[in-house]
Amino acid sequence: MISILSQIFIIMACAYVAGLLGGLLGLGGAVILTPLLTIFIGLPIQYAAGISLLSAVGTSITSGYRYLKLKIPDIRIFLFIAPADATGAIIGSSLFYELMKTKYSWILYIFFSIIMYIAAFFTVKQAPKREMEPLSDRLNKNKGFSIRGKYFDPSLHLYVNYYVDKKRLFESLGVMLFGGLMSGLLGIGGGPITMFALYGILGLPIKVASATSNLIVGVTATTCGSIYWQFGYIHPFLLAVSIIGIIAGALHASSLLPKTKGSTIKIVLLSVFSYLAFRMLLSGLRRGNIIIISQDIEYILSFIILILTAIIMFLLRDRISE
Repeated sequence: MISILSQIFIIMACAYVAGLLGGLLGLGGAVILTPLLTIFIGLPIQYAAGISLLSAVGTSITSGYRYLKLKIPDIRIFLFIAPADATGAIIGSSLFYELMKTKYSWILYIFFSIIMYIAAFFTVKQAPKREMEPLSDRLNKNKGFSIRGKYFDPSLHLYVNYYVDKKRLFESLGVMLFGGLMSGLLGIGGGPITMFALYGILGLPIKVASATSNLIVGVTATTCGSIYWQFGYIHPFLLAVSIIGIIAGALHASSLLPKTKGSTIKIVLLSVFSYLAFRMLLSGLRRGNIIIISQDIEYILSFIILILTAIIMFLLRDRISE
């Protein structure tokens, strides 16, 4: 009985952390919850991924509802690019059985790692004060203007204007298709790639990108999770426990996001990117028998990279734009 209760507590604690970070960073939480369930309760990766994907729907609904009340997400962009993400998720989940059985499946992990390092690079390279540039100046410089919006930022005590030009909007569709594909193949929810598309390519303010990503991740996670359910990779009881924890974390995140500085969100996002990139790199090398390490060591080393990156980024905080 004690063992069962302790496992329930561990699952809820892991789900809470995933919901908190997922809701704050626009990642949904699957990418965080999957390794936590694998490390702390020894759940096989396919079951951890299935539970995490459906739990991420709870993050999307909970935090997304509050963000919508605050008018932070951009619904127009959500409606335009979410179908591409969902299409990629269907394809990726359908290919899950076939590709994961091949001896070349490890290449996917290394490829995804490279993409994450590229995403982190472009996130760092975002122009300083990009969010604060007057909207009228932007419109004069960009003939391909397509979408403009604004939101109130309590941490800055002012309205922030932004725009998205037509060319970048269509460029993001390919990235979103890829994000959905990797979500289905690897069970990560697609949040990191979605955030890269919204912030790195479309140039949305970090808070708008996070809030919009939370809505998109819900669509992707529902698509992938339903297919994982057909594969038999969902444990209903563990899923129910996980959803309780992840909703609690998402509620906390939804109250933190409006008040949190954009630079802080960016630091944590980059730290998660570094963790994910390093973890996928190690996983690919391990699956390809290039290095011999256990999966637990893989996750532990990745978390060490996460902590080191966070420390370095906080030390360089003054150089990071809002």
